Amino acid sequence: MEHKKFSLGMWIHFSSKKISIINLVLKGHPLYQWQESILSFLKNWNDKNKTVLMSFTSGTTGYPKKIFLKKECMYESAKRTVNFLNLKKRGTRGLLCLSPNSIASKMFLIRAMIFQWDIYCIPPSSTPLENIEGYFDIVSMVPMQVFSSLNHLDKIRIVLIGGSSISVELEERLQKISTICYVTYGMTETLGHIAFKKINGLDRTPYFQSFEDVYLSVDKRNCLGIYDMGTFIQTNDIVHLISIHKFNWIGRFDNIINSGGIKILPELIEKEISPFIPSHKRFLISSIPDKIFGEKIVLIIEGHFFSVKIPQSIFLGKKKFYKPKGIFFVKNFIENSFGKLKRKEIRNFVIKNLLVS
Repeated sequence: MEHKKFSLGMWIHFSSKKISIINLVLKGHPLYQWQESILSFLKNWNDKNKTVLMSFTSGTTGYPKKIFLKKECMYESAKRTVNFLNLKKRGTRGLLCLSPNSIASKMFLIRAMIFQWDIYCIPPSSTPLENIEGYFDIVSMVPMQVFSSLNHLDKIRIVLIGGSSISVELEERLQKISTICYVTYGMTETLGHIAFKKINGLDRTPYFQSFEDVYLSVDKRNCLGIYDMGTFIQTNDIVHLISIHKFNWIGRFDNIINSGGIKILPELIEKEISPFIPSHKRFLISSIPDKIFGEKIVLIIEGHFFSVKIPQSIFLGKKKFYKPKGIFFVKNFIENSFGKLKRKEIRNFVIKNLLVS
């Protein structure tokens, strides 16, 4: 999360006869690019093009890639969510605290435009509610933001939690919160969420339930397939399919690590840090469970302990998420008959035998 030290937010009143925007910053201000990302999307949404370019997909269906999304489908997806949550009232107050480049933010803005909400936009940070005053009807957050906002959730009526799975501890703590909390399932390719799981209150459910016009299936890997708006999408998410509308999420089929809503490819980090690991040492990037981030990045090295020094300079900018939060040494890596490392088994060994409980 970025821009934590800047508390200035931007109000966008879609409920006014003429849309009004309050608290704009000037070019050169640290928040100018963040502001422009939001305003640029609003401009693109209202142009004559029938599609919107997403720089990269989330990686749920494979490696991130550029795609064009149909505005007509985004419009229908936005309406579907608002109808489900019963937030059709003009002047509904929304809080936007995610990266403006994410599909979640773009869909949030579209819902606000269609239903004439008033939304307060703040730069993404790990503690979005810390300096927020007033009450909001709806906010979307990643689990890390929710965890850090537990003492402030009384400012929100409905929280949509997405981006990554939530920890058992977080779900347990949300049982004491009066705010309505949903975990959502979705990705860029599905135009945001297509299924909800209510995780607190008397009507909480143990599974995700898709919208009525979304149909689910699984392939031979038990990975979820989604049929929605005339399009079929095959994901790499392993699920337990209960019915064509209900499922439990189990895990990811591929190696992509999801830490606090950030999708991370371990191979990219390994390439960055390889110059700083002795060439005769085998190593890999993996993850261990974390109560805040869901997963946190760790470096696992084969052999006995030795001092590892990786320059802080390679973890600057967007690469800050690449920095391992711990280093573990395993005497012998587990591998298959072809000498290929069995990542999952190595990770499980670390979790079972090396983590301090």
